[in-house]
Amino acid sequence: MNLGFERILQVKIPVTDLQRSVNWYRRVFGLRLAWEFGGPDVVTGAVLTDDAERFLIGLRRLDTVPGEPSLAGFDVVSLGVPSVDVLRALAERFDELDVEHGPLFDRGPGGGVQLDVPDPDGTVIRILSPFGEHAPFIGVEFGPDGTHAFYTAPRLQLD
Repeated sequence: MNLGFERILQVKIPVTDLQRSVNWYRRVFGLRLAWEFGGPDVVTGAVLTDDAERFLIGLRRLDTVPGEPSLAGFDVVSLGVPSVDVLRALAERFDELDVEHGPLFDRGPGGGVQLDVPDPDGTVIRILSPFGEHAPFIGVEFGPDGTHAFYTAPRLQLD
């Protein structure tokens, strides 16, 4: 069923140091500051975007977010790139900028390749190459040693 949604427009990420995070996202991903907001004496949030405004990353000071969530180690968003070559070039850029990142990881049949980059708070920004052809459903089971295996029948009970 098509409900008219075209894309995910914005992702909001809680951060401990707004200034540091704005500078990091601008430097690492080449984003520009599009908006900032807050009270009369303090900026509590910012929105960054690419030049074409295809996507927005909202950053909120953690102390202003209800529940003060921690996303350290969690990949809250995945950004898409057109090829594995672009992922390789990004990994080289991150190395030149001395930015921590994981290795290129092949996600298996039809899953593309990923590159993970933790932001200053440890929230992972995942970057994905295009997916190849795959079945309508693929399950992935991760073993205790990090190896993975694929399965084709959902384990969740679907209504």
